[in-house]
Amino acid sequence: MYLAIAWLFPACKEKEVDAPEITVLSPKSHQVIKDKDSVRIEATVKPSNTWVTSYTLTVKNKHNKLIFNAQRGCDCKSLTQVEIKQSFLYEVDKTSDLLLEIEALLGDGRKIREQIPFVIAN
Repeated sequence: MYLAIAWLFPACKEKEVDAPEITVLSPKSHQVIKDKDSVRIEATVKPSNTWVTSYTLTVKNKHNKLIFNAQRGCDCKSLTQVEIKQSFLYEVDKTSDLLLEIEALLGDGRKIREQIPFVIAN
């Protein structure tokens, strides 16, 4: 059904997964974080020939439950890259598999995203 919807709306630009324009510095892919309550997210979005208009950070667990979400607008036309630094508290009573998704909306209308699986260990 998703393909049919995309076909009906050809002007919509599809999200690119594992976008080369997004570099995640923390957490690293499959990193095990042993901090029991704080998770730090650091990333750089460096699009070519366009700019970042907004970005969203989402962290979900393996059951697709939302753990953290932050949406940021960005008046970044004059910037060649956007540095993202964000932290959030997460109380851990057991080891948790999590998925970080960073999605950026660009000035040319494209949406790009990067997904990073990581683990918070008890």
